[in-house]
Amino acid sequence: MMTLENVNEVKEFTKNFYKYLDFSTAKLIEHILSYDHLPSKTEIARDLDIPSYTLSRKLNYLKRLGVAFGVNIDFSSIGLRKLVIIVKDYIERDIVERDNKFGKFLNFYAPILLPFQGTLLVYYIPASIDTHEIISKLTSIVRDIKDISNYNVIIKSIYSRAKFTYHFDFIRKEFKVNWDRLYRLSSESTPVVKDVNELRTEDYRYSKFDLLDLLIIDQLEVDPFKHIASISKELDISYAKVLKHFKQHVSRVVKGFRLRLIPLPIGSSLYVCIRVEGSYNLLYKLANILSELVFIAGIHLSPQNVMYVLAVITPDVLSSLTRFLSEFGVYYDVYLLDRTRRVAYTLPYTGYSKFLRGWTV
Repeated sequence: MMTLENVNEVKEFTKNFYKYLDFSTAKLIEHILSYDHLPSKTEIARDLDIPSYTLSRKLNYLKRLGVAFGVNIDFSSIGLRKLVIIVKDYIERDIVERDNKFGKFLNFYAPILLPFQGTLLVYYIPASIDTHEIISKLTSIVRDIKDISNYNVIIKSIYSRAKFTYHFDFIRKEFKVNWDRLYRLSSESTPVVKDVNELRTEDYRYSKFDLLDLLIIDQLEVDPFKHIASISKELDISYAKVLKHFKQHVSRVVKGFRLRLIPLPIGSSLYVCIRVEGSYNLLYKLANILSELVFIAGIHLSPQNVMYVLAVITPDVLSSLTRFLSEFGVYYDVYLLDRTRRVAYTLPYTGYSKFLRGWTV
């Protein structure tokens, strides 16, 4: 939970971040988030045409400003899907965490404050598990539950690319959404993604992976710039073996960086989930457009023609965002979440069996 000390710390980070964010720093963040693979610091420095020690200094500077990066994991390639559930009842966190079968697969938890008192749950689930098993389990552990009608399987997650150079006022030192740019992007043609019916029925194609690969990913989730030698030492496994697994397996699963932490205003900001219904191709296009905005925590797409947008957003920007969505004829619902009691979880490493070489429930 977020204590007063945490709140004051975030406020201080936010103040410093606004104060010291300049165009050069913004470009660095954008560049790091532009990769669709996980480069080494040497590769990033080469692409930026700067020495490696200069890049290390810049990354430490970002860390002092409260910016932290994570890795963007293609969860479907390691045999997992996500399941988003909106429950019209409040469920205590420890109830879902303690569940022996599915608690270890919990990915996100947040109480819903409005338009009703409920719960937003996101699970990682093995592709072989019927989603209805989790729904049945929830109804069995929470008596008198009113409704679990909204739930969708997620096949793709898109995270903020933080285009500060378009959506930040460097003179006034404040975020300012360039709606004209977003509307212009929406009018441009984009490649059509795979037919939604194929997405519903296609077999999941997994990359080869094992427990060591997951242990490497676990290290990278904390520090995506961590050198292979440091990971090798931490895991007490030979450098050659860790490097081999990284090149042959992990590199196929990790699809670049994502923002794990960035200072955003606490004061008037709302933590919301927007559930949007529309054609998959339209939602995919909107997701990529909205990913330019730094306050987008994540966008999760379902082949059931639904997407979920998680955002830390001020009321006026939320109003503009819903007007923007309305222009495309989509249907949406906005859920106000309890920002202080939300919890995000990493990959369900304890759900992987070394002996069965797969996920177990």
